Amino acid sequence: MIDPELVGQELGSVRFPVERSKLYELARALHDDDAAWHDPDAAAAAGFDGVPLPPTATVLADHWRADGALAPALALGADLGRLLHGEAAWELLRPVALGEELRATTRVVDVTTREGRRGGTMTLATIATDFVAPDGEVAIRRTDTLIETGEAAA
Repeated sequence: MIDPELVGQELGSVRFPVERSKLYELARALHDDDAAWHDPDAAAAAGFDGVPLPPTATVLADHWRADGALAPALALGADLGRLLHGEAAWELLRPVALGEELRATTRVVDVTTREGRRGGTMTLATIATDFVAPDGEVAIRRTDTLIETGEAAA
């Protein structure tokens, strides 16, 4: 069970290199063959100041964590058998340059409980990950909502 007392607690931090090859793989996975996603010259020709970083590229940072994408849920103490990913949202606060190393720090923003439609309670945990650039500025903020479903009443 996710403890509401965790609000404000940091769940971990990891360094995440913005690598050309990973951006290329992501673009291919999204069926986007625009070279601006991985080639600095093509990005400049398209009017970008550096290679643009699609917001979803931040999920690649989860692979750098010891427990992968499950690291925040495990740190929350969530029951993985009853866990759902509710939503994700991104705030792009400044451009990220190819080759930068971001520090991704995740913290608990909110924990609430409510009744589910099929009975039982659900716990919703909102976590925010700040991707801080080498200059100390937050470049991207990703907010995820995790849902721990309740056991239905008998």
